[in-house]
Order: sequence, then structure tokens, then C-alpha cells
Amino acid sequence: MMPLLQFHSPLTVQFDPSLLWRVAAAPWPLWFVLGGGLVAISLAVAVTRWHPALRHQAKVQQAVQSWVPVILVAAVSVLLGSGLTWLVCAVTSMALLREGMRLLPLTPGQRRAHGLAACVLSVLCHVLLAAGLPLWAWGLAWAYVGVLMAPAHMMLAGPAQFLGRVGGLTLVINACVTLFLFVPALVLQAPEGRPFGGQGQGVFFFVLMIFSDAMQYVGGKKWGRRFLAPAISPSKTWEGLAFAGMVCAALGAVLGPWLLGWSLAASAVLGLAMVLVGLVGDLLVSSWKRDVGVKDTGTLLPGQGGLLDRCDSLLFVAPWFWLTMQVLP
Repeated sequence: MMPLLQFHSPLTVQFDPSLLWRVAAAPWPLWFVLGGGLVAISLAVAVTRWHPALRHQAKVQQAVQSWVPVILVAAVSVLLGSGLTWLVCAVTSMALLREGMRLLPLTPGQRRAHGLAACVLSVLCHVLLAAGLPLWAWGLAWAYVGVLMAPAHMMLAGPAQFLGRVGGLTLVINACVTLFLFVPALVLQAPEGRPFGGQGQGVFFFVLMIFSDAMQYVGGKKWGRRFLAPAISPSKTWEGLAFAGMVCAALGAVLGPWLLGWSLAASAVLGLAMVLVGLVGDLLVSSWKRDVGVKDTGTLLPGQGGLLDRCDSLLFVAPWFWLTMQVLP
């Protein structure tokens, strides 16, 4: 698919509805990455069950086991064609909206009304993006959040807590729809010259993001001494961040030349930068949780929390990564 930076006008983009149901397996080398990920997580599960220091730590075991569905969902969204990419991402976006809406100071009726509108918006935006109309997708999202939502809430709820509620809604919908749209975009859009196209970009992105989160957790548990932002995220440590940065720089150097066609040095810098940019989203969602007085956004992933807890860093890295791929092919 032609990269977005080459689109001169949203009216000149060719609409191709067949992309909405197209299913096509990725090149077989990319499936080895999935196999390697499943082998690695299986070994990690075995270690948590048999290691003397971990066998009685149920939360650690649950956290490790919860990576299995995360890896499988990411694989389905990347490796089986555009029809499943937009569908899986749209369902994930709606699940994120559900968790985010529960944290806002809304009445049940307001939560249902705004949640339904945001879910319809998410599906429409993902359909437009997958069918080859990305400018229309982001334009619709921005028009709703920036123009339509505040008047709609005013008509629905009146002036009570107006700024707090509309500000919260803006944050939730921008994060779970507008920013999340860049996840399927980086899979569906790739400049010419990528060895495996957008699917290679998607594999690189998800592998690095999964390792970034996992290695920050491992490094913090093993060597963590100095807290990075104790008032925002008590579990984040400088040692965990440094360990994740080193691992992801090395992993990026290995995967980048193969999946992206980048040099080894540039790929290593990209891997390190993804860890640092992801920290912004992680701390943002943590600040939000501290403000409303909850530890996790949900309970979907035992040991890890909710889906928004798992995707917090991804929401900020995705648009930055997509733009980097377009500008630096």
C-alpha cells in the first residue's frame, strides 16, 4: 500500500473495500518470530513454576502467563492479512474504550452514551483506514473529538463538572481511537523497499514493545533500587529502564536489518528510542490511575491488570514509530 506521506488529497485516494475482508498469511520467515516468542514465553512460564524463589509467587506466574494471549493477539493482527488487522485492532480499541470510560466521573447513562458513540467512531475509523482512506479515518476521529464531542456532552449532561468530564473524554478517545489507529496503520502502510512490507514493520514493533515492557519488569525486580517516578509509578526503576534499553537496542540491531532494511546502528538506536518514548505513555496512564485512585485499569490480564495497562506505552510509541517509518524509509 502507498505510504500516507504520498497522499496528495483524501479525495484522490483509491477506495478498495476488498481490503476489509482480505486474509493472506505473512511470508513464512515472520512466523518463526511468533514461534520463537511462544518458545521464550513457555520457558519463562517453566522458570516461574520451578525456580525456588518464584514458585510461590502467584502474581509473577500470572503476569508471565498473561503474555501468551498478548502475543497471540498481536500475531493475528499482523500475520494474517488486512481483514484481520483492522478487525482485531477495532475490537481492541473498543475494549480500551470500555476500560477508559470506567475511570471517568460519568454517570452510567453518560458512560453508555459516550461509550457507544466512541465505539461506532472506532469501527468507522478502522474501516476507513483499512480500505485505503487513512486521511478520512483520522479526520473523522479529530472532528469528533475536537468539534462534536463537547457540544454533545453539553446537550447530554449540562454544565456539571463540564471541564473535568470533557477533558477526560478527550484523553480517553484520543488515546483509544486516534492514537491507537496508528497501530493498524503501521501494519497496513509501508514505504517501498521494506523487506516484508508493513507486516515486517508490525512484527518489529510488537516484538520490541513486548520486550520493552517485559524487560523493564524483569530488570526492576532483579536490580531495581532507584525509583524513576515514585509519585506516579512506584514500580518503575532506573535500573529496569536501563536494562530494557540495553536489551531492546540489541534486539533492534538484530531484527532491524532483516525486517526494516535499516543499518545495524540505526536499528539499535530505534530499539532504544522505543523504550524511552513508551515510558511517556506508561507514566501518563499511571498518572491517570493515581488521580482516580485505582491500581489497575481492569482485570482482563491476571497479574498485569487491564488491557489499557498493557497498551499504555504502545499508544505513544505507535504514532512516533509510524511517522519514523514514513520519513526514514
